[in-house]
Amino acid sequence: MKGQGLLKGLYITLKRAVGKDITIQYPEQMPYLQDRFRGCLHFDYTKCIVCGLCTKACPNNVLSYESRQVEGSKKKELVSYTIDLQYCLFCNLCVEACPTNTLYFTHDFELSRYQRDQIKIVYEIPKEEPSAVKVDLKGDAPEPDETKKEKQLAAMTAALQKNPQKTVRKMVENDEDAEILAGILLEDEQKLSRMAALMIADREKAKKVAVAFVNKEKKDRLKGGGAEDESK
Repeated sequence: MKGQGLLKGLYITLKRAVGKDITIQYPEQMPYLQDRFRGCLHFDYTKCIVCGLCTKACPNNVLSYESRQVEGSKKKELVSYTIDLQYCLFCNLCVEACPTNTLYFTHDFELSRYQRDQIKIVYEIPKEEPSAVKVDLKGDAPEPDETKKEKQLAAMTAALQKNPQKTVRKMVENDEDAEILAGILLEDEQKLSRMAALMIADREKAKKVAVAFVNKEKKDRLKGGGAEDESK
């Protein structure tokens, strides 16, 4: 039959035209990323015990570090830690091998640089200061990362507004609690903003707050039901 291919093509076009959107306007609109998404590998020097298990687990020699002997002790302390992301397979083997959760992946996937060697991240550990200073290969201090955090917060807020029940499902025990929490967040913009910020910064705290919201709502509903029964 002549024109069968044309009709089939028009059918597909019409189906896609009225169907659900599957694209986003990146970078104006940031994508929603699942908890297990592996964006950029980061290092929390305060938890490091200089055991070297991460470097042994890495198949591509992405990780390296310098250490020194602590005076009057057999222990070692960290001097610097390097993550060469250009060779990273994002296999998660280093994270699994680390006994103290020092290494972790964030949702930061915008890793492009003008120069290839700039992908390398070097953490210089000050001897007296309480926190590490993240520097690039040339030793220059990095620019503030506030813009990326704002984009992540905007993306999470949009996800909660568009499909709150699916977004908060992992925060609670079951679908019923997820439905209750979704209703709470949609009714209160302040609570929604707080939950979005917590889900990015501290997932464990976000879960505790979510459970508290749900339990309070259930308690209020029970009180309301009891009051109605007494009035009858």
